[in-house]
Amino acid sequence: MQRVVFVSFLVLIIGLFFLLQHFGYDVDPESIRAYLKDFGLWAPLIFIIIYTIGTFFIPATPFMIAAGIFFGFKYGLLYTLISGFFSSTIVFYISRKLGKEWVEKILEHRYLKHLHEYNKRLETGAIWDIIILRATPIMPFNALNILLGVSRVKTRDYIIGTMLGIIPTNVLTVYLGALISNIF
Repeated sequence: MQRVVFVSFLVLIIGLFFLLQHFGYDVDPESIRAYLKDFGLWAPLIFIIIYTIGTFFIPATPFMIAAGIFFGFKYGLLYTLISGFFSSTIVFYISRKLGKEWVEKILEHRYLKHLHEYNKRLETGAIWDIIILRATPIMPFNALNILLGVSRVKTRDYIIGTMLGIIPTNVLTVYLGALISNIF
């Protein structure tokens, strides 16, 4: 696990280094948009990979705004929804594999009885809980991905709730990016 995180971080740093070398410190959206067009059909895939890996380390908001700026609203929204799904699902699965049993043992403590009961309730249907948690800015998405990964939420409920819950935030943020691109 540490190797995967380290390699992902290295790829991100090297990628940022190459972007800085190519564009310098004077980066404008039009030059990046032109650069992305050189990649043709690969540009969306490259963006999705960078977004998916990048959001392990930083919030998704800059990536969503960038998607609106570089791809426009329609395609930017599509790419951020795909990327957000991949990113959140990967973190969910990792936390599920590494921490679910440990958290279950902690929640059995008598002082955490109410939290344990809520965790058991999530097992019987948590789609609406996840939609509400995703649609409201209560906590960072990665923290939420980890908490839901170690909970009893069914994977199907997590995926449905996540996909529906990230739509409002993505729509607003990608639209902001598209508006910014119209200004510049």
